[in-house]
Amino acid sequence: MNRVIILVCGLALWSSEINAQQDKHFSMFYANPVQLNPGAAGHFEGDLQIFTNYRSQWFTLSSKPYSSFSASLDGRLFEKNLNNGFFGAGLNFYRDQSGDGQYTVSIISFPVNYSLELNKYSYLSMGVQAAHYSQQVSDAALYFDNQWDGSGFNTSISSGENIGTTNLSKFDLSSGIYYIAKPKKNLEYKFGLSGHHLTKQKIGFYSLNEKMYRNVTLFGQANFGRTTSKISFQPAAFIFFQGPNREFTVGNTFTFEIKPPSVHTLFFDGQSLSLGVYYRSTDAFIINMGYRAGAMTLGVSYDMNLSGLTVATGGVGAFEMYLAFRPEFRTGFGAPRIR
Repeated sequence: MNRVIILVCGLALWSSEINAQQDKHFSMFYANPVQLNPGAAGHFEGDLQIFTNYRSQWFTLSSKPYSSFSASLDGRLFEKNLNNGFFGAGLNFYRDQSGDGQYTVSIISFPVNYSLELNKYSYLSMGVQAAHYSQQVSDAALYFDNQWDGSGFNTSISSGENIGTTNLSKFDLSSGIYYIAKPKKNLEYKFGLSGHHLTKQKIGFYSLNEKMYRNVTLFGQANFGRTTSKISFQPAAFIFFQGPNREFTVGNTFTFEIKPPSVHTLFFDGQSLSLGVYYRSTDAFIINMGYRAGAMTLGVSYDMNLSGLTVATGGVGAFEMYLAFRPEFRTGFGAPRIR
């Protein structure tokens, strides 16, 4: 245990020089691992997962804050026909827009994996993800000094600037391995390692000579509880590498069971309330809350900015929320829940 504590502390110190990030990231990263790792598709309680989240940040810096939106759908295939596992598959969509130039990145991806049943309580999954990556900037939203007509900026006047390519589309490829185990009713843990932008596609606007850095992501989460207590806790960590950029986020979520599910009639799926505290190295202090009622879960979080940008933001970082729907089809459609 001491070695684990030393390792976590070392990673936090090593990440103290975090740089700005190039790829997408959400503060509630633990809520939907399939966004981080294609190997996680199909690993959830229920027969189908529909997930969407939204993030808005640095809204005190600009009238057009940086915003991110994502949605995903995933599930399990052929679980009843395979003796030692199942196929997981899904669809992810991500869109990010930032700055006055409305710089936009859109990604549509298709995670697919095979999950091998190691024993009654654990699975090891290997997945790949093909994606369509596109980026664009709106030159009509930009204005330059020579467009000043004495009373304001007149965008009908030619700027004389060579904006270059304002949009591009590329094929993208990711892969990942994912391990999940639930040896006891009140004990579960999961780990994942994934790589993104494996094709290292060329991007840019003035020229297409700049290669996108590959992204390596490590993720881990556990769920501990007691049968005699209504409180459980879920520590989680997220480590991100991309070129010179890196991020380390660690924290814990406490969950209180308001009402347990009905055991015999299965009429009521239970309710719970959660509260979490996380720290993203040298960048933000994160508070989140969640409410689950049956198959539906709503989560919200707020980032308090701790970086050098605090001078301009006043500590205001980001607001984020997600909505998840994980139904179980009790009529026999689909596969049994992974417990």
